[in-house]
Amino acid sequence: MSQAREGEKRRLNPKRQPAMRQSMLQRRTFLLSSLAAISAASDSANARVQRVPAEIANDVYSLPGRVTLGNPRGDVTMVEFFDYNCGFCKNSARDIRPLLQAEPNLKYLLINYAVLGEASIEASRVALAHSMQRTTGGYLALHEALFALRGRVGAQRAVDVSLSLGAKSDKLLADADSDRVTDALTRATRLGDSLGLEATPSFLAGNEAVVGYLDLAAKRKAIANLRRCDKLGC
Repeated sequence: MSQAREGEKRRLNPKRQPAMRQSMLQRRTFLLSSLAAISAASDSANARVQRVPAEIANDVYSLPGRVTLGNPRGDVTMVEFFDYNCGFCKNSARDIRPLLQAEPNLKYLLINYAVLGEASIEASRVALAHSMQRTTGGYLALHEALFALRGRVGAQRAVDVSLSLGAKSDKLLADADSDRVTDALTRATRLGDSLGLEATPSFLAGNEAVVGYLDLAAKRKAIANLRRCDKLGC
């Protein structure tokens, strides 16, 4: 408990992320100016499918900090870009376990795409640091627990959840402030910009991206289409 108390008094070092913070603030301004479009894309009926260049889409598979769930050798790969302060990402997080149970041959990648402000950046820093340790339930347990919280999620709430799942405090805070984590978040943001992902959640499969929320049924339909015709919609 004393370690946790000490950790509660520490903040992530803001000097570690000046360039990234500027990029995030620019993107946050863009997102706030596009709220109507994001809202329209926030349910499966209004999610927008768009083609993306293969050479850019393939960069996702070499992103540092990507989290692999499901079958690492699955015949279909779906990638989710999310933000821990995104309401519809919360809904998507609830779908992960039932989706993986229903689709045992699915490879599912999670990309921390912290675009909704400083609290999101800090939460993702802690989440990526958590992924570097062996903890109870692995990354998915943290992912679900953070999205189960009510209200805004920042560094401290993420640290509390991570410690409750067995992370070591000193290592967690050091890794969260590391250049390695800064690089992972920066590269994810740049890739998302290149792919035109204007909302969270967004999904990538092959050379197509879906901007907006997909519910469980829509995800399973997209997966079936990918197996049948190698496209999200046949």
